[in-house]
Amino acid sequence: MAGMLTRWRCCLQNQLVILLLVILAEQISALKEVIYAINAGGEAHIDINGIKYERDPLFGKVGTASDYGKQLLIGRVHQHDHILYQTERYHHSTFGYDIPVREDGDYVLVLKFCEVYFRHANAKVFDVVLNGDHTIIPDLDIFSRVGRGVAHDEIVPFSVSSGKLIIKSEESDIRGGKIRVEFIKGYRDNPKINAILVVKGSVEG
Repeated sequence: MAGMLTRWRCCLQNQLVILLLVILAEQISALKEVIYAINAGGEAHIDINGIKYERDPLFGKVGTASDYGKQLLIGRVHQHDHILYQTERYHHSTFGYDIPVREDGDYVLVLKFCEVYFRHANAKVFDVVLNGDHTIIPDLDIFSRVGRGVAHDEIVPFSVSSGKLIIKSEESDIRGGKIRVEFIKGYRDNPKINAILVVKGSVEG
């Protein structure tokens, strides 16, 4: 009886998490103005909210594209969008993507991750840095956060004003109308990313 109750609670928790993720995705898609969306390591894809993720611009340039995750069914995400978490780009060194931000205003950066290879924590750990100065995700261990084969989104609000990127209480210069999101090589395996989305606006609307 206790085991059945525990399984029921876990199932309910998973359903609540999925519901919250769907609501958040709908809030973000409602912002409408998509600045940047790419499917890292994969081809173009239109998600359930109508957002078009472009083919990875780093094909043939930096790092390794992998679709190893296609053997998994991804948890906490609609089946139509499994592909955004099944493909990835990783590199044996630090790498990143340049994102155009030419207008002042509020923005939301969504970084999509999924651990598709390792089966334990502390196997892959890395930092994510924005615009060369801001460590927006320190010591990211995807497996430790959600386990294997489970979608994990990191939501990072920031703003742009008069050539400055502002995030929390920090700011840095924007050069050439672009900011760079980098995945930093650490001591535990290689940094990676599954998909990136940037929209203009705020989650609060």
